[in-house]
Amino acid sequence: MSTRDLSALQDGRFERFATLDLREANLESRTVPASLSSESPVDRFFGREILVHDSDAVDLSRAGDGLPLLWNHNTDEPIGVVERIKIKDGKLRGVLRFSNNKKAIEVFNDVRDGFLKNISIGYQVNKFEEQANSNDIRVTGWTLLESSVVTVPADASVGINRSLSGVNAMADETQTPAVEVGTTDNHGAGTDPVVPIRQIDAIRAKAVLDERNRLKEIDGIFANPIVPRDSVYDGIRAQALNEGWSADQTRKIVMETLGGEAEPASNQGTVPDGVQVFGVASRAQPAASPAYQPRPLGAGVRMGEDQTEKFRNGFTEAMLVKAGVLTDRKSIDGARAGGFVGKRLIVLAGDYCRMHGINTQAMDDDAVAFRALTYRAAGQTTSDFTNILANVANKSLLKGWEEAPETWQTWTRRGTLPDFKTAEISGLSGFTGLDEVPEDGDITYGKFTDRKETIKLVSYAKKYRITRKLIINDDLRALSAIPRAMGLAGNRKVGDITYALLNGTGPTLNQDSTALFDTSSHKNYVAASTAPTVATLNTAAVAMAKQTDPNTSAVLNIQPRFLMVPKALEHTARVLMAATYDPAGTGATLPPNPFSGRYEVITDARLDGQTYGTAAWYLLADPNIFDTFEVAFLNGMAEPYMRENEEWDGQGTSYLVGVDFGVSALDFRAVHKYRGN
Repeated sequence: MSTRDLSALQDGRFERFATLDLREANLESRTVPASLSSESPVDRFFGREILVHDSDAVDLSRAGDGLPLLWNHNTDEPIGVVERIKIKDGKLRGVLRFSNNKKAIEVFNDVRDGFLKNISIGYQVNKFEEQANSNDIRVTGWTLLESSVVTVPADASVGINRSLSGVNAMADETQTPAVEVGTTDNHGAGTDPVVPIRQIDAIRAKAVLDERNRLKEIDGIFANPIVPRDSVYDGIRAQALNEGWSADQTRKIVMETLGGEAEPASNQGTVPDGVQVFGVASRAQPAASPAYQPRPLGAGVRMGEDQTEKFRNGFTEAMLVKAGVLTDRKSIDGARAGGFVGKRLIVLAGDYCRMHGINTQAMDDDAVAFRALTYRAAGQTTSDFTNILANVANKSLLKGWEEAPETWQTWTRRGTLPDFKTAEISGLSGFTGLDEVPEDGDITYGKFTDRKETIKLVSYAKKYRITRKLIINDDLRALSAIPRAMGLAGNRKVGDITYALLNGTGPTLNQDSTALFDTSSHKNYVAASTAPTVATLNTAAVAMAKQTDPNTSAVLNIQPRFLMVPKALEHTARVLMAATYDPAGTGATLPPNPFSGRYEVITDARLDGQTYGTAAWYLLADPNIFDTFEVAFLNGMAEPYMRENEEWDGQGTSYLVGVDFGVSALDFRAVHKYRGN
């Protein structure tokens, strides 16, 4: 194994440059097909990097609804999206769609007119392999982050509507290659350039030298005595190294941070006006002396692990209390003690920015909201401020799920499925049973009969958005009430699908190709217009107890546990379960009610709208003892989820809110239905 230092490989953010062909551009819709990247080797400071292009290697989770298209990799300047991203013929391809904002129109016009000729992708390395006795590094897992139109690429030989002529290059490796329009496939992607070996070696050597010089200059900036040794500047240094900042960019950020964060404690120990600090004429900056004292950021909160965590927890708790999600005394007292209660979201956004060294003095509310939503500390892929808002929304989502007035959980069995493939469920009552063991005889293996029902997960989802407008307007309804309502809606969707199994004669079972509720063979259905009474309950309970095992024909003796009725029959059912005497009796003859308190009454308004109107009712056994109905969730997670779907238009972040579940009727023996009217 090589002794190279690869510690920065998975912590860094890297870029690659590719070609783009305008011949299939749609000027009316401002779209251009593009080849975004390939497996062509690129020299890095750690070796020769080869990006593996297959479905297992490339993480396109961020590109589900389009990848951000930026200007010069600047997250503050989105100019569109990259759509229809896919891997084809060992390349990553997509279609650039430019937006309607001022910068996007300007860039597209320059691309159209041939003034801008380069495109680049930004990506994060997740997994890599070193090659034995080689300088090659194969990246076997990487995440696509964004794509950019750029002014100066690392390799000027590639660009928009350009590629090197392989014929001319091979003819004379020392000659400057001719430029010609690249060939395209049906996606309009340009061909990979053919570059002479000598030129490749020169490019590699220059790239390694440039990177080493960049790292040396940045280290020199932070070695200057004027720069404090604390977590703020450690974070800036890590971000500068990982995200490829130039030395000039790094100097500017450090100077701005020093200017907004520090002041001299006295007239001693200052740098006079005009003195060069980091090569820039400075005005009265603090010098490295005991008189230099850091000034706290914002309201006395300095960036660090403990402070950031304290801000996150306090902010979250205060928002949940303010939104009414947390109502207990301990949470209310904690929120007050944290000092976050009563502050508007835009004020908290400003506190967050200043905590990370961002000077907000000259910013309006819109700019503060934008910076809070887009700032990423070193090592983070999303804004921590956005994560806090998402945490509040997610807790509200789960609160809504838990508060939903649903009853499907009572009479169904919980299940778990590992994926979205159709799964088979063997019936419990199909077991072969136990055999007598003769003296010195063998014991045989029991097994289930081939009586299996199927179940399959389905995803149900909607999008939810956290925007700058939400922060500026202090819109707690959008932050908590809407996700709470979405959680309730998710639970209701499970109920809708589950109760639909009871509609009419129910689904057809695989075991005998017969409807779930059947009069002749299943004997669990009575097509009579009779409400629940002592007599009808007795008929249904006897029929359920007499159901037999499909293997041995042994009587199963199933005992009902639930009496389920529509709302129109709730009064009748509850009176029947509470009555000591048979409600059908008269004053002269009051026989006892043998079912008094026997069954748990379940009522749901969905049953009032089923096929048979408002009079159909059911007896069901315990679903954890007998096969009745199952609701299965992906990996057993019986709750909704929020999944980030970041938008790079500067307006906010969207989330997928959904729930993955499947329902199935398992067997007919432990359920019984009266049609009613």
